[in-house]
Amino acid sequence: MQTRNSTSAVYEVEQDGREALDSVMQVGVLNELLRAQLNPAVVTKINKSTEQDSSNETASLLSSVADAVEEVLSPEGLNRTQLHQKLSQLYYQQKAIYDQANIPAQLRKRQYISHCGLIMSPDNCITTQLDDLRVRSFLRGIDLAISDLLNRRQASVHIVYPACGPFAPLLMPLIAYYKSAGKLLSTQLEITLVDVQPGAVQSLQALIDAMGIQDYIYQVNCMDALEYDPGDKKIDLVVLEAMQHGFSREGHFKLARHFATMLEPDGYLIPQQIKLSAALNIAQREYVDQWKGAQTVSEKHMSTQIYSERTILGEIFRVTKESLLNLKEHVLDENTTLIECGKVDIPLSLNSDDEQTLLILTQIQVFADEFIGEYDSGITHPLPDQQVCINFKPRDERPGDLLLESGDAIRFYYRQNGLPGFMATWAQGAINNG
Repeated sequence: MQTRNSTSAVYEVEQDGREALDSVMQVGVLNELLRAQLNPAVVTKINKSTEQDSSNETASLLSSVADAVEEVLSPEGLNRTQLHQKLSQLYYQQKAIYDQANIPAQLRKRQYISHCGLIMSPDNCITTQLDDLRVRSFLRGIDLAISDLLNRRQASVHIVYPACGPFAPLLMPLIAYYKSAGKLLSTQLEITLVDVQPGAVQSLQALIDAMGIQDYIYQVNCMDALEYDPGDKKIDLVVLEAMQHGFSREGHFKLARHFATMLEPDGYLIPQQIKLSAALNIAQREYVDQWKGAQTVSEKHMSTQIYSERTILGEIFRVTKESLLNLKEHVLDENTTLIECGKVDIPLSLNSDDEQTLLILTQIQVFADEFIGEYDSGITHPLPDQQVCINFKPRDERPGDLLLESGDAIRFYYRQNGLPGFMATWAQGAINNG
């Protein structure tokens, strides 16, 4: 297993203004070395105890991994209560390791906006493991993709997981399960993990050691994933999830576009497809009335009545391995490039008495028949664009408000600057145009 840092990583000030590590880590390492020289006998005793604790920790962790992954892959269908319980147990096992990894507080909480979007802090990333339907769909889809690739290849399968976070939650439990259950050998898989956060990489190393999956890991890279270059190494599968609802805020788009160019022709980008659509509905009905008293939020539990009240405008963007290589760009200046997306018409029949909110809807096809639907996950909750005002004027006008009427059209662009997301603009409507 190799661990690499980019030239801008751990102890250097990074060019884009990100803060370097504080001297706390360096002092901590120095103190540990000095303690070892002062009292080596005590250190030896502590190490023996640590080895025993580590062995118990590994056994407990792998037991939780097996329980969770077996529930995920169960052919008997979804039992969400059991799934959530088992993923929660795994989460707390991993969090204990994370807390014991001595990651400096400033690295755990480090969060900033980079050139491709929001970089979440490790502390804010770890709860992905609890997003049960998201984790289930990814683990099931990746398991299917790996099986398919191994059936078609003589050599091992190389998987790259950029922006993987401190737990690599959509892949690492599966790899640990493969090893503990004897499903796949380390000669069949090579895993490369990439994350720009030093705190996340420190956590990954601790989890890899605790799970005993070092033989499956090809590299752990602390670097900007947009700078990743595999060299002569082929990439068979890319696992990527770096977005928030409405395909916003984080850098999924830029990362997916970068890695799509590196995949083998018959390799897979997971998710296979992300479909974004636009719709209108009354916000009170969509977000409040629909879920009043609900015990569970998911696509399956959406109200058929409130769904029927939506005005579906149409698809605005689709992200696949193929579509990422054929995008229409608008270069506004050297720092600003917009991606042209779809155009939808606002129907003349839209009721002008109600303030309709523009919704950006997300459906994710992870792989084959594994989907994440609306409201199934935090990343697929419909995103309201409250600056698009159709047939009404806002009570408090703000910069960026877009006033539209029935019969107009909306042309969408994908903005990559700052916090990525969709930008709605006025366009001539097909209805008004004759």
